Amino acid sequence: MATAKEILKRRTIDRGRLEKEAPNLYNGFNELMKQYYKPSALDRKYKELMAVTASVATRCIPCLANHMENAVSAGATREEVIDAAAIGVEFGGGPAFVMARENLLQFLDEIAPAK
Repeated sequence: MATAKEILKRRTIDRGRLEKEAPNLYNGFNELMKQYYKPSALDRKYKELMAVTASVATRCIPCLANHMENAVSAGATREEVIDAAAIGVEFGGGPAFVMARENLLQFLDEIAPAK
């Protein structure tokens, strides 16, 4: 199982390749994300926590690593990330629980160590 830092490093490499080799694909999705995550009624922290919820519900491990890091960078606590993940388990059921069980705390230990 890859660590959060390994997943995030690979994500950076893959994004760079995609931007270079498939700019239309990369730029189209990147512009969409810029619009959704720009300042609006919800601040970045809450948007990233919602993305943690969706990552767990859809069982997207790279998404979980990315949005968990973004949420913590935007000021989310470990407890807030765990609460967001719990809602993802509610919507994703057993498979989402397994994904959270096998990744959530390990990733949090790397990104936001317990105090």
